[in-house]
Amino acid sequence: MNEAKILSLLGFASKAKKLVYGKDNIRDYIKNKRLKRKVIIIASDAGERVKKDIKIRCEISNVPIIELSTKERLSQATGMLNIAVLGIKDENMVASIINIFREKNQ
Repeated sequence: MNEAKILSLLGFASKAKKLVYGKDNIRDYIKNKRLKRKVIIIASDAGERVKKDIKIRCEISNVPIIELSTKERLSQATGMLNIAVLGIKDENMVASIINIFREKNQ
């Protein structure tokens, strides 16, 4: 399944220290002009206020957002605790994740 591929890539990104998490870090990541390719991964069971805030910020900055899996599965894939929202700093990995997501939704 494509979700498993994306979770696997998130694991690689975590090991390479290429993940962004935490409210302030995510906001800075979304606004960062130096990164050409960005993507936000948000857990489907994240809080409604969090989802709304992130979606508005992503729309303003034209950053794709992917709603995926649960907080528990995102946490397992990345080796972190209680992760609801992630950004990826590696632009090649971002491109791969977006391509996998598009294949899934066609």
